[in-house]
Amino acid sequence: MKKQLSFGNKLLFQVLSTTIIVFGITMFFVTKYSYETSQSDAKKYIEELASKYATEIQSDVDESITISRLLSAKFEAALKTGYPLNEDEVINYASSILHNNSFIVGVWFKVKEKELFFKANMKEAGKGSYDKTGQFNPYITKSGSNIKITPGSPYGEDLEWIKGPMDSKNTYITKPYLYPVEGVEVLMSTVAIPMYHNGEFIGSIGIDITLNTFSKMASSIKVYDNGYSFIVDHFGRILGHPQLKLLNKDLLEVTNNNSDYKVMLQHTKDAKNYMFFKDSLRDGLTSLYFSKFFKIKEIGDNWSFVISAPVDEYLENAIFIRNFSIATGLFGLFIIAGMIIFSVKKLNYNLAEISSGLNEFFEYLNTKTGNPKQIELKTQDEFGVMATSINKNVYNIQKLIEEDNNLIEDVKILANNVSNGYLDKKIEKSTSTKSLNELKELLNNMLNNLENLVGKDLNKISEALSSYTKRDFTLKLDPKSSGKIGNEIIEMNNMITEMLQGNQHDGLSLQDSSVKLSSSTNILNNNATSQAASLEETAASIDEITSNIEQTSHKAQEMLKISKETQSSANEGKTLSNKTVEAMNEINETVNAINDSISVIDQIAFQTNILSLNAAVEAATAGEAGKGFAVVAQEVRNLASRSAEATKQIRELVENATTKANTGKLISANMIESFTQLEKKIADTSNLISDVTDAAKEQTIGMTQISDAVNQLDKFTQENASIADETNSISQDTSTIAERFVNDVEKNKFDGKIN
Repeated sequence: MKKQLSFGNKLLFQVLSTTIIVFGITMFFVTKYSYETSQSDAKKYIEELASKYATEIQSDVDESITISRLLSAKFEAALKTGYPLNEDEVINYASSILHNNSFIVGVWFKVKEKELFFKANMKEAGKGSYDKTGQFNPYITKSGSNIKITPGSPYGEDLEWIKGPMDSKNTYITKPYLYPVEGVEVLMSTVAIPMYHNGEFIGSIGIDITLNTFSKMASSIKVYDNGYSFIVDHFGRILGHPQLKLLNKDLLEVTNNNSDYKVMLQHTKDAKNYMFFKDSLRDGLTSLYFSKFFKIKEIGDNWSFVISAPVDEYLENAIFIRNFSIATGLFGLFIIAGMIIFSVKKLNYNLAEISSGLNEFFEYLNTKTGNPKQIELKTQDEFGVMATSINKNVYNIQKLIEEDNNLIEDVKILANNVSNGYLDKKIEKSTSTKSLNELKELLNNMLNNLENLVGKDLNKISEALSSYTKRDFTLKLDPKSSGKIGNEIIEMNNMITEMLQGNQHDGLSLQDSSVKLSSSTNILNNNATSQAASLEETAASIDEITSNIEQTSHKAQEMLKISKETQSSANEGKTLSNKTVEAMNEINETVNAINDSISVIDQIAFQTNILSLNAAVEAATAGEAGKGFAVVAQEVRNLASRSAEATKQIRELVENATTKANTGKLISANMIESFTQLEKKIADTSNLISDVTDAAKEQTIGMTQISDAVNQLDKFTQENASIADETNSISQDTSTIAERFVNDVEKNKFDGKIN
């Protein structure tokens, strides 16, 4: 269908299609960018808003825990220091906390032992600051701008604000609960801190915080027109919400265990933020929800601050841009389409006129009509100028075609002559077409050049070349009518004739020389063979002499090796003798040390003997009481005598060993001198053997060189014999080639041939 459309309609279709596509793509990207920008800005705004208020709530709760910690520290410090607490001081301290912190509505403490901190007062039981058991247990609360003190509930481990911190051993925040304050139920939560003394739980202390502040905060936050925020604690309960009926409700119960809210609570526990799209619980609008987690100090649990923003509200600008783009695009498209349709209609008329005139001209070119009509277009625009130009060119082309046809007929006649081998005819006709006139000149010049090159008649040159291919070089061309190539063929004929004459003469001479060369090479071959046999016998004799010299050299080397081993043994004996002398010196030093030790032992024996004599004198003086001591003194004296006797014997042995060690040292010195003389004689013998070995090596080297020279000469002789044999073979081949060369020349016909 599209192929049958006119050019103008095709142009209209293409321009409109392109315009629609461009408008569509532009609107798509504008809308996409505006949507993405609005979405990104909304996410950034919601995240920043949630972070801001989450930080405020976190700060308030953390401050409550810090205050509770300070109260706990005050009580625990009283036990550690032994400084008793004052009832009025405690109440005043709690009152100041309530005055300075608007979100704290009550201060309390529960102690396990009744009189651990304060004395009991049964007279005031159930009144003022005392509970019904008479324990000082005030519940200090805020009542407007005043402080109210009422008896607290007695200590009981089933109470959540006691059991919670006792079991967790850490700061504990209770679930939200409603508590009447001045006749109005207020949503509250209790922060409880465990107290310990000597590692044992003694009670808990804490504060009650109002959660109405969170609801007011949630209600005051403006998120677009219909957006809102709410707070969820670690139990999953709603602490603050614009709808008061949802306060202290379980979030999953309110949302019927919706999966997105389950994932949100799990992300809060895992300390992760979460973003999702959901229909709002309040008004059913599709909204973007963002949950910002924040960690409660010390207890390690996470709460979340959630913001809901309606999608249509934060995309309001993007939707306006989209609608405006569509409206302006359609309006612009209609205007452009009208202008294009008007222009295309005018274009179609002009193109139809030009097309009709060109069709008639092409029919003339295809010889279907005799004379083409002129295009009648009276406009002054580009199409009018085009029509005038086409009419003028059609007339000129018609005239040129007739001239060209005449020239082409003349070229056909010329081509017939050239195909028959005649180059003396030329093109006579002319035309106004520059390229055809150039072709005419080129063809005439080409024919002139061909005539100068090959003559007027190619048939004669062909006949001569045909004769030459049959080895008949006797046919000659006329130099005057053969052109340049014909004359060169004549020169080539003369050269070939001279070459054949020379080849015939050289072939006969080569045939005679090859016979003489063959005879000489036979003689050379026989002489080389005899010489090679003689050299082979000489080489065998030299090899035998060389072998005998090598054996002598080997034996001399073995003698040199034995001499060196003997010298090494002598050196080793000399070394051992030196070591023996060193050992004798060490024995001498040891003996001297023993002599010194013996002298010390001798002195000890002498002193022991004197001590035993003194002991005997003292024992004798002591009379009967010193008899036992006298016996011991006698034994010590006997021991000293034996030590002195043993020392004398050891000294004699050591002196004897010293004498023998000196004798051994003298003998070792003599052995060293003998080994030195032996080493010198062995060195002289080794030098002589070395001289003999060197001489044998030189003889071996000399004979080896002679043997190598004879072997080399034998090799050259054998190579000469081989070359002579090859030369003989070459001479025979040369004789065969010469005979064949002469026979080949005989096959040709040429002037001056020898028969």
